[in-house]
Amino acid sequence: MVSLGRLLLVPQERVALSASTFSTFFLPAFVSYFAMGVLVQRKRTAMIRVALLPVTLLCAYRAGSSLDLSFGIPNYRFLNQGLVLAIFTLSMRSTAWAFVKKPYKRIALQPNKTFNGDTMPGCTSNQLTDVDDTPLFTATWNAWDLSVNLRGIGWDWAEGLRIPRSSCGTKSTLEFLLSTLAKLLFYALAFDATSGAARYFSPETFGSIEGGTIFDASLPPLTRYTRSTIITILSGWTAYFVIELVYQIHTIEFILLFRQEPSQWPPLFDSPWLSTSLTSFWGHKWHQLFRECFISVGARPLSYLLGRTGGVMGAFFISGALHYLGLKAMERGGHPVVVFGFFIMQAIGLILEGMWKRCTGLRVDGFWGLLWTWLWVVFWANFMVDAWVRVGLVGSKFFPDDYRPTVLLVHFLKYYLVLFRFSER
Repeated sequence: MVSLGRLLLVPQERVALSASTFSTFFLPAFVSYFAMGVLVQRKRTAMIRVALLPVTLLCAYRAGSSLDLSFGIPNYRFLNQGLVLAIFTLSMRSTAWAFVKKPYKRIALQPNKTFNGDTMPGCTSNQLTDVDDTPLFTATWNAWDLSVNLRGIGWDWAEGLRIPRSSCGTKSTLEFLLSTLAKLLFYALAFDATSGAARYFSPETFGSIEGGTIFDASLPPLTRYTRSTIITILSGWTAYFVIELVYQIHTIEFILLFRQEPSQWPPLFDSPWLSTSLTSFWGHKWHQLFRECFISVGARPLSYLLGRTGGVMGAFFISGALHYLGLKAMERGGHPVVVFGFFIMQAIGLILEGMWKRCTGLRVDGFWGLLWTWLWVVFWANFMVDAWVRVGLVGSKFFPDDYRPTVLLVHFLKYYLVLFRFSER
């Protein structure tokens, strides 16, 4: 029997990124994905998109399973995780685009639009950049934005997306860029501090690429699980900070290089630590980058079969698949039961909240809702974070040792103190 990998011309081991491997493995995936982005804006392309989908998915599989962005260095295997997350997202979006009934349209955003916790509206004819079939050249240009615009800011397909409160409309582009740069520096420092603090609990095991477990069997149960919960919370903050860090980098990049408006880069999170229900946490307070993917590929198909319950389970199942494949790219096992289990339990939590509302007529809210949300998320996250540390993710080197933001800050403060003391003489 010929293996699937050999049939698709996938090497048995990952190959380091180079100009040759980029053009052989990644470029076909991106070109087919980009073509889907062009076609989804055009009328009478449904059959072409459906026909192109298998090609796109096969190219995506080759790219995600073949390239090695770590160049064989264990400390940088997390880069392969990032690659697989991107490729799986590409696959989800291509699948959603293949079955879209109406062509996507751009919505003309106001240059100084201020978001105040708004929900993205549906489109009207006078909001669209083109009410007829989008010309091929325009669709090609728009596809560059569509390919990276995960939330659909400025597109009609983002209807129902809730945008966190933003004050960018009161700032000039220069002021917005400077404030974004300040956020970038803060998130880099916070990311390094929280990830370093988590590693500090056991630098020889899960604080290194060797991996380990956050559940220390040598400790009494209360101490053991208090310790694991602290590590879990630190890791949760680390995830929050790194997502914000990458978002701020892209914000500056696209405004400077592609002349985008600040209104196209509203806040990503809506104070998730203040969530008073799982519904609010996952529904709009946590980032909504994969919202449309999870709805189109997971929630919508299962909701046809099992109603709202099936829709909720479907969305979180696809989220579990995304995170499982990302961990699996670390080449230490993906721990599917734990990863899928975390997201399925979040779905069950949302279903329980729906049952509570039907039985009592009241939404989960207030202080008790806040307590319930934190307890449910953090309890199950203990096992999720344990999977992270077992594959060496927490112990990865996200910055060179001498250039860690916290190290640079300490050096800067020392240098400043020396200059200050010298000036006093």
